[in-house]
Formats: sequence, structure tokens, C-alpha cells
Amino acid sequence: MGGDGRVGGLRPLLLWTGVGVLLVAAFLAALGAVQRAFYSPEGFVSAYVGALASHDLTGALAMPGAAPTKQALAAAGLPANASAELLRSDLLPSYGDTRVLSDTSGPGGRRTVTVRVVADGHPLTAAFEVRQTGAILGLLPTWEFARTPVGVAHITVAHAQTFTVGGRTVSPRAADPSQPASAFSVSAGYLVPAPSLYVLGHSDRYTRAAPVDVAPAPAATVDATVDAQPNDAFTAAVKKELNGFLDECAKQQVLQPAGCPFGVVIDDRVQGVPTWTMKQYPEVHLVPGESSWTMSQAVGIAHLSVTVQSIFDGSVEHRESDEKFAVSLTSVTIRPDGSLDIVVGQ
Repeated sequence: MGGDGRVGGLRPLLLWTGVGVLLVAAFLAALGAVQRAFYSPEGFVSAYVGALASHDLTGALAMPGAAPTKQALAAAGLPANASAELLRSDLLPSYGDTRVLSDTSGPGGRRTVTVRVVADGHPLTAAFEVRQTGAILGLLPTWEFARTPVGVAHITVAHAQTFTVGGRTVSPRAADPSQPASAFSVSAGYLVPAPSLYVLGHSDRYTRAAPVDVAPAPAATVDATVDAQPNDAFTAAVKKELNGFLDECAKQQVLQPAGCPFGVVIDDRVQGVPTWTMKQYPEVHLVPGESSWTMSQAVGIAHLSVTVQSIFDGSVEHRESDEKFAVSLTSVTIRPDGSLDIVVGQ
């Protein structure tokens, strides 16, 4: 009977011991899950990307080491004077299919976490450097970005003054006022979070640029050029001005209209006044020059009607002739009021 009592007393002890072991195992498993989800390098970076996906840029940049302070920018080799104009939640793309691709160890205890996201339908990857800053209760590691996840987009607007992004019009001269108001092309650096996607463009009365995608990289500079080109309205406006100039030239009743690209030399004596009319206007094709739009030489035809008397035999002859000529535009600039300033070459 004594042996049966001892066995009966051990059973509850073994039962509670088993329950305790299970509880400890469950706690350790839960702790491991929490650590992986929130207190691991992957969890830390995923939280940052999740804030971007929620369009909470303020929350994303509030994470340790994320803010693009002057010290952080200098440490990453980024310009300290980059504009913050594009650091706006409403300019962030729509994110989807976020996943961690890798987590690798580096020197000095740093970890590099590479993530993949789909931003506005475009797959993007970004690699972030993080480092441990401590641990909660000695069990849950805390992390910070070793280098800011913010990058710089150096945006050049060629042959125009502004670019568009997310329905907003942005002027690089506002970010860098040292550029003259008459500059043919302008540029500036802008702080942008990674991973993200910005679609740049340009459209105004006379020029248009094809869309340009900008995918920032953490703690790095990416270059983008918005290349504004003449639209049909610009070409038509220049052609109208050039045709008007040639029409004024044709009104001069002389063999060589002053300041004009056409004219003839006749050795015989002219009777009456010569008459010019335009028969074929030059085709206009604008290209960017160093500081303005230009047009290389194009061919036109002016018709001359004139009566001449031979200096040899005194005979009188009426002449009709088509005179080919070439004309170029050395400078075409768009004034602030939208009018054109055109310099005609020969």
C-alpha cells in the first residue's frame, strides 16, 4: 500500500511538471516569434517598409536612424542641401507584395536586409544596413538604421524650368536659387525615401517631356533627366514668326532686302522696282542648343519679278525667277509671358 501511495503522489507532480515544460516551451516559442517579427533585423526593416506602404512617411522616418539629418546625410556621402519638397506621404506609390529576400551579416555587427516590393506595379529591391543598439530585458534586441534609408534624386530638367510629380509642379530653381532665371536647363537634389517610385514629367504651352521613372536607393544618389522637347504648338508658333519675318522681307522693293536671307545681284540696269513674293517657306525643326532652342539651315524659295535693261545693247527684259535661300535660327527663347524671342541667322 505504501508503494501505491508514493506512485499516486508522483502523478500530479509529473503532470504539473509536464504542464510547466509545455508552458515554458510555448513562452519561448512565442518569444521567438515576437523576436523574429518585431525585434529582428528583418522585422525592423519590415516595419519601416510597412509604414511607407501605409503612406505614413512621418512614422517611417521616425524609426531609429531613418531621419535624413545633416549628420546622417554627411555619413552617407549625400548632399546636405538636398530639398525635402518630395518628402510627402501623398507622393508615395501604392505598395504590394512586400517580402524580405535576405539578411546577411557584415563587419562591425551590421546586418544588411534586402527587401522586394511592388510599387505601382513595378518590382523594386532595396538593401538596408542596420545595427543592434541594445536589448529589452536582455532578450529582445533593438535596432537602428546604420545608414539612412533616404536617398537623393538629382533631377535635371533639360530645356524647361519645372517638372511634375504626383500632380504637383516643382521648380528646381526654388530648391537651388543660385540658378539664373534665364537658365535653359535647371537641376536640384531632392530627398526621397527608398523603396519608392516617382514618375516625373513636364508639359506646358510649348514643350513636353516623356514620363521618367525614378526609383530611389537607400543612402545613395540617383540621377534623372526630364527632357523637354518642342510640341506641335511650339513649332507652329516659331514657323508663324519666321514666315512673318520673311513676308516683311518680301515687302522690300530692292534686289537685296536688308537683314534678310535672300537677295540677288544683277549687273544690268533695273527699271522700276523689283517685287518679291514668298513661294516656299522653310520647314521648321527646333533642336536644343547650349542656352536656347535653335534651328539649323533650312531651305526656302522666294520669287523675284523685275524688269532690267541690258547695259550692253539697251534691250529691256522682264525676268521672273525663283531664288533659293537658306535660313537658320541661332536662338529661340520663350519669354516669361509666353512670347517668343527669335534671332534669325543666315
